[in-house]
Amino acid sequence: MRVHSDRSRKTFRWVVRWAIRAVFLVIAFGLLAGFLFSFRCRSTELKFLPATYAEQHPQEASGIANYSRPEQDTFYTYPEWYIVWSYQAKADFQRTQLPSRYTYFSDIAQYWRNYCCAFAAARNRYPASLPDHVMLVVIGTSFSVEYAVKAAYEHSLGRVSEWTSANQMTSEDLYAAKVAQDYARFVHIRPFYEYSFAHALRGLWAEVPLRGSHWLRKAERRAWLTLDYGVEAFYCGLIELATHATYGYEDTETSAWIAAPSPKVASGLQHVRVIKELGNGNYIVEFPRYQEFTDRSLEAVHSGIRFLQLAGNHNILISVVSDHPFVLPSGAAQVRSDVIPSEPRNSRTALLCQVPELAVVLLALEQQHVTIEHVYDY
Repeated sequence: MRVHSDRSRKTFRWVVRWAIRAVFLVIAFGLLAGFLFSFRCRSTELKFLPATYAEQHPQEASGIANYSRPEQDTFYTYPEWYIVWSYQAKADFQRTQLPSRYTYFSDIAQYWRNYCCAFAAARNRYPASLPDHVMLVVIGTSFSVEYAVKAAYEHSLGRVSEWTSANQMTSEDLYAAKVAQDYARFVHIRPFYEYSFAHALRGLWAEVPLRGSHWLRKAERRAWLTLDYGVEAFYCGLIELATHATYGYEDTETSAWIAAPSPKVASGLQHVRVIKELGNGNYIVEFPRYQEFTDRSLEAVHSGIRFLQLAGNHNILISVVSDHPFVLPSGAAQVRSDVIPSEPRNSRTALLCQVPELAVVLLALEQQHVTIEHVYDY
């Protein structure tokens, strides 16, 4: 028994060692391909000038830790968040349709076009940011490999197993759709590598019944999801270690200089904390980051608050989703627009806004029944 146990440990270590090597090989190839790709991105002229160093570090904000962040990050978070939108679109798709019909390759192509667009917009006006490019190429490569592998599998063996079930969903399909929704909700508020795919794997075997109709589809789905969740758990753990070692831990708040109609309005926003009162109705406050920043900023402008600076910056990118043309408000300029592959009736449009005009822009878009998808808070 001891000999068998030693062999098992050696086999496990060998598998882990080669898995790590494969991950780093794929990342290295992705970095090379990504940097070569970036040279093909043509520069884009921006309508609005970037904030100066003095503007990013006003005297009024002295003593406030992490008040400002690089303005170019608003561009580089756009392709990063595209992966979130893709996961959400895939999760919504899986609620009613089988995974072999999803637009995997179109999503891959759109990610790299968005990365190219962000790089082209920032390259001439802002300092070069190697860590941002490394991060975007790494996550873009892993996203591309993940979707390419899933597309290849779902379009072959997955499609055959769908045929054996007469294109009906099994309990494993329903469980996978639930995990996809849970994952999509999670990555709106936390980094993807913090999601527990190990918990999802345990749930697959603990919660989903082994017996049921369409046993061939059930067996194939169970085997595929076991492999999928296992690989995802290993990869997310590896990326979390690498990210924390390289970049540390992300801030969870964004500082904002606002003008509010009254102290009651300034202090009445949910999860928003007043840091400093500047007089004349001006305040420096802290908003939560990620998707919650979008929700709280919309609440703020509805209550009459106007933004003067966000993270020390005067320009910020927003994305909107619409199924109809709309008039571009003054104070905003279109950066990019794409048809959403899995929802071809809808388009996603990226707009660059001046921060002092952000409230006017958001309200004007809402009046045209345009969905404010995200405000990219650096």
